[in-house]
Amino acid sequence: MAVPTDVIPRRPTLLFIVVLSLLFVLMSFSHQTRYLGETRTMFERTVMTIFSPVPKFVNWIGGTAQDIHHGYLDMRSSVNENVELRRKVASLTTENLKLRQSEGDLKRLRSLLSYAEQFDMQTSMGQTIMLDTAGRFKSIIIDRGSADGVQVNDVVANANGLVGRVVLTTHDLAKVQLVTDNNASIGALVERTRRQGVVRGNGANAAHMFDIPSLADVQTGDRVLTAGIDGIYPRGIPLGTIVRADPGQSLFKTITVKPAVDFSSIEEVIVIHTRKIPPAVVRYAP
Repeated sequence: MAVPTDVIPRRPTLLFIVVLSLLFVLMSFSHQTRYLGETRTMFERTVMTIFSPVPKFVNWIGGTAQDIHHGYLDMRSSVNENVELRRKVASLTTENLKLRQSEGDLKRLRSLLSYAEQFDMQTSMGQTIMLDTAGRFKSIIIDRGSADGVQVNDVVANANGLVGRVVLTTHDLAKVQLVTDNNASIGALVERTRRQGVVRGNGANAAHMFDIPSLADVQTGDRVLTAGIDGIYPRGIPLGTIVRADPGQSLFKTITVKPAVDFSSIEEVIVIHTRKIPPAVVRYAP
C-alpha cells in the first residue's frame, strides 16, 4: 500500500513529539523512583550514565584540535625559519664566492702589476673580451684601443708569459695575434744555453722552434724566452717550455714548444708599448 505523499514530511515532527513525550514520562516517573538519601533520580543517573562519555569525547576532540592547531603553527614557523635560513645561507654563499673571486682577481692583478714593473717601457692593462682559437687566425680582442695609446705591433703578455702582438686597433678595441697562430714568428732563445732560434705557431695549441742545429744542446724541459732580435718583442718574456727535441732529418732539430700561457683562461693582460723601428731604418742598406 503506498504511503500518501503528504504524510512523509510530517514524520520528523511526529518523531520529535514522541521523543518529548517519552522524556516527560521519564521525568515524571523519576520523581517517584528517588531512593532515600540520594540526590539524583533514576532518570538523572540514567542520563548521566548514557551521556558521561560525551564530555570526555568533546574534551578529547578539543585537545586534539588544539594540538593540531599548535602543531600547524609550529610547522609554519619552522618552515618560515627554514626558508629564511636557506635564504641567508644562499646569500652568504654568494657573498663568499664574490669574496673568493675578488681575492683571486686581486692576486692576478698584483702578479700582473709586479710583472709589468720589470719592463722599462710604458705599459697599460687590458681585459680580454673575446677569444678566437677555433678559426684559422688565432687571436683575442682586448678592451683597449688607439684612444688608450695602443698601436699595431704593441706586445701583449700576462704574468705567465707572451700572449702575442697587436695587429689591428680601433678607437677602443685591439685585435691580438696569438703566438700559436700559423703566421706568428718570434725571435727566441733557450734560456739555459742562450741558443737562438725562431718560434712559429703551429695553428693549434703549440709552437715549433726552428734554426736550432742538430748538435746544439737542447733538452726537454728547457725554457724558451723572447730574444729581442726581431724588432717587435722585448727580450726576456717567457714563451714556453720545450716538450720535444728530435734530431730531425736535416741540419736542424725538430723542437716542439708548449706555450707558457694557457690561452683558454686569459683574462687580464699587459700591453707593452714597445719602441717601433721606423720602416726606413729597416729597409736601409748602404
